Amino acid sequence: MSRQSLSIHAALLLVIASWGANFVAVKTLVQLVTPVEMTALRLVLAACCFLVLLMIRRERPMIARSDWPRLVLVSLLGLPANTLALAMGSRLIPAAVASLIVSLNPIFTAVVSRLLIGEAITWPKRLGIGIAFLGFLIILRFGSPGAHFNGANVYGALLTLLAPLSWAFYTVLSKPLVARYAPLELTASVVMLGALPLAPVVLVSRHLHYALRAFPAVGWLALFISAVLALALAFTLWYRALRILTPVQLAVYIYLTPFFGVLSARLVLGEQLTPFVLLGGLLILLGVMVTNTSQLGKLVYAYPRLRRANTHLHREEASDE
Repeated sequence: MSRQSLSIHAALLLVIASWGANFVAVKTLVQLVTPVEMTALRLVLAACCFLVLLMIRRERPMIARSDWPRLVLVSLLGLPANTLALAMGSRLIPAAVASLIVSLNPIFTAVVSRLLIGEAITWPKRLGIGIAFLGFLIILRFGSPGAHFNGANVYGALLTLLAPLSWAFYTVLSKPLVARYAPLELTASVVMLGALPLAPVVLVSRHLHYALRAFPAVGWLALFISAVLALALAFTLWYRALRILTPVQLAVYIYLTPFFGVLSARLVLGEQLTPFVLLGGLLILLGVMVTNTSQLGKLVYAYPRLRRANTHLHREEASDE
């Protein structure tokens, strides 16, 4: 394995570890500030990171006027809606359980793709959706400490469920934009637009200002993990890896996110999970893998052609310059 390949895989482990640790970071932050304030802090700080990165690279996103309505919509779905749902749900359920619920994202993406663009749901996908949904029901029933069923547990799980749902809409609706714009250009635009509606909260919220003055070191560390590592840096490294590795190689890392989420919650917060919750999590992961099997096969077949087309496009752009 080459040195470049080793560095990419090491960077991907950092990405997945930061995404898993983000559930613990969010759980920590919502104990210090409100979910809206936490969401505003995370997005504004991440937007500042992308702004600095664009300035260093001397780049400016050039979005066509016709794409602005779609870009605004996916920005709101992918960041404020997603983060706020996770923050509100994390107040009521363990961080480890939240990480398992959010791993339902590919299941929702398959369903939303069917509803919005008519993508067929094959029998393997239907089987995977059923298995994953069974896992979610087990977590919903036994997700609270001591496996006691209560209203807060159900409400928290349903709120958290809105996070992968909003991300599924973001994924499907952003497909045309992904095909037209460079990854950094698109991601920076999405993050900065997503942060814009919540920027006034950071500027005018007295409660947030008072809270920040008394922020403990663990709070600043959680904010750094959530905004800088899990959002700004992670997305930059992820898209860098996407140019070199195959989608199947990347999918393997995606499956590790709940593992790091559960591990972080156990080590940092000392959360105890029941065997039924672990069973539910394993069923969700199994369902996700079954649902993605046919789609990954298509990606493996199409990836070499897409990569050759992308290389040819870059050559044409270089010759034009």
